[in-house]
Amino acid sequence: MITGAMTRGAIGFLLHPAESAGVVAPAMEVAERRGFRTWTTIVRPVEDVAEHAHGTELLVTVGGDGTFLFGARLAAPRAIPVLGVNRGRLGFLTDMELEQLPAAIDAFADGRTVRQRRGMLSARIERRDGDEPAEGDAPGPLVALNDVAIRSPEVSLLRLRVDADQELLGEFDADGVVIASATGSTGYALSAGGPPIDPRVRAITVVPLAPHAVITRPIVLPETTVVEVAVLHGRAFVAADGQHQARLGAGGRVRVSPGPELTVIRCAGSPSFLRQLHDKVHFGLPLKPVEREEAGAPRPDGEP
Repeated sequence: MITGAMTRGAIGFLLHPAESAGVVAPAMEVAERRGFRTWTTIVRPVEDVAEHAHGTELLVTVGGDGTFLFGARLAAPRAIPVLGVNRGRLGFLTDMELEQLPAAIDAFADGRTVRQRRGMLSARIERRDGDEPAEGDAPGPLVALNDVAIRSPEVSLLRLRVDADQELLGEFDADGVVIASATGSTGYALSAGGPPIDPRVRAITVVPLAPHAVITRPIVLPETTVVEVAVLHGRAFVAADGQHQARLGAGGRVRVSPGPELTVIRCAGSPSFLRQLHDKVHFGLPLKPVEREEAGAPRPDGEP
């Protein structure tokens, strides 16, 4: 659906299927008052984004982190900036709550927002001669904002060889390996023991999943690094942002290289990376809050 006069560019609103267009009506009114055309998509996002890409200056995603990731994969190849609105449970990737959106549209129209660049990943599947794609495998290269995961679909181990820029990084038995962007370092990679990386840092991290080797640890590499993962033994599936998947047998490999760049729109007052870590995943905080004692108050006997 398109409304508004054709005076500036357009602002698109990509909504989670559980939402209705009415939730963004106040923001659309602001956008149209500021001279933007507006369009919304819920049922046909792939087709609608492709149809309206020309002239669209901003794509607003309304949902959780999954909706933001989906919108990012559609917008980045078309050089459309993305603004995320949280309607989910965690909302680590999104920038604001729904009630803040009309003011954010005003700020965007006035040029009072910040554009933050995010590197994405592209994964190309190379199968052993004679192996055919399985039914349902995603066609072509996989694109991810968060991560590319190569892992066993069962309880059996994989033997993997990982090379970085054609130099051996490691060969190990494990459940799999995750290659995450700086943005994705706080997702699957973090839960697997990887380091959180500020998304302004141009880096990726390679995180083995439950490796059977005590010296195998996550590593941070420049985002320009090309990482190749070869399946030496076992069968694996490859997932980009936990959604698009392909299967791979022994002798196959995955080549992960820099993908398209995403522009994320941030507003004044947007939470910092460290604030998000503290608020969303309680990073660096005690499991049980400790009440601060008044300065000079005596401690109970025997307490350090």
